[in-house]
Amino acid sequence: MKNKFKPFTTLFLLTAFFSFQSCDEMIDEIHKNKAEQNYVSPYRGKYTGTYTGDSAGDLIINVSEKGSIEITRTSLNSNESYYTGLINASFNTTNKAASGFMLIGNLNSKMGTWEMGTSKGNWTVKKN
Repeated sequence: MKNKFKPFTTLFLLTAFFSFQSCDEMIDEIHKNKAEQNYVSPYRGKYTGTYTGDSAGDLIINVSEKGSIEITRTSLNSNESYYTGLINASFNTTNKAASGFMLIGNLNSKMGTWEMGTSKGNWTVKKN
């Protein structure tokens, strides 16, 4: 009679073990999601500055609380904006403005280079 219940006991213990492990994973995921919801970018705020080189103008970089970025450049009374993100402090260079303008660099040094087709130059900003 003991041998009859042994497979059921083993199955029950294995099910209980995996259930507890699954609960731990769920709790870890809940804590991770809560941390992401409470995340505030250390770079949030408004940065202003200039870009120079083959073209020149003013820059405004707005970093949201969650780390999304709006970059606005002004040149000869025209404005152009585009959205990008940060990887650590560096700009995600896969996003460009409609003209092809993009910043390369990071917000730790608050400087870098810019490109737009074959035009290139440097940029600097300060946090307001």
